[in-house]
Amino acid sequence: MNASRPNGATRRMDFLPPDRAARSAPARTGTRAIEIIDAEFETVSVANRRGSYPVFNDNSRAKPRPGARMAATAAPEGGLLSRFERLLQAASPKAFAVLVTCLCAPVFLLALGMPQHNTAVASSPALSINSVTTALKDANGMKILSVYGAVENNTNAPKAVPTILVDVIANGHRRTATRIMAEQPALAPGESRPFSTRLLHTGGKLPEVAVSFGGAGDSAP
Repeated sequence: MNASRPNGATRRMDFLPPDRAARSAPARTGTRAIEIIDAEFETVSVANRRGSYPVFNDNSRAKPRPGARMAATAAPEGGLLSRFERLLQAASPKAFAVLVTCLCAPVFLLALGMPQHNTAVASSPALSINSVTTALKDANGMKILSVYGAVENNTNAPKAVPTILVDVIANGHRRTATRIMAEQPALAPGESRPFSTRLLHTGGKLPEVAVSFGGAGDSAP
């Protein structure tokens, strides 16, 4: 660029600044001491770390993972257990005692009833009197009381048949009307043998009859 002067002389001017001379870095005379600072590290779970900014990707769709499906299935069970635990924690001592009693009572009754059942089965009689029936009939102007029944052997061994006593209960009084002697002294295992007897009845209606086993010295009046 040229500038004009009044005397007509021209002079060339350069506007570019001169190059700066390179500065030499000052020499370090000594070494800097290294500072050691204690650091504490805290472990952060990966599941709790979230991005600072949400990222949405419309081009890719996440596939359902098997682990997520299993967690969703197990969630209701865990929820029920949590509710039950909270209910127990919130219950009063009296309500908790009632709940424990209600839970333990069926188990206690079941354990108490099993030995009784076994004892009842073990103490079943070897001989039993079954199918006892009575009938009141008229014969020659007299009333005859007929008693029918059967003696059964409930064991796997032969059993001797004792005397059978027939008691008549009338007007609140019980008396032995007769005794029945077995025709055969023993019953085979599982055998059932019928018996019958006829008694003279002086009352009006059909009386109550009780049949039982007697001893060797029992006799009818």
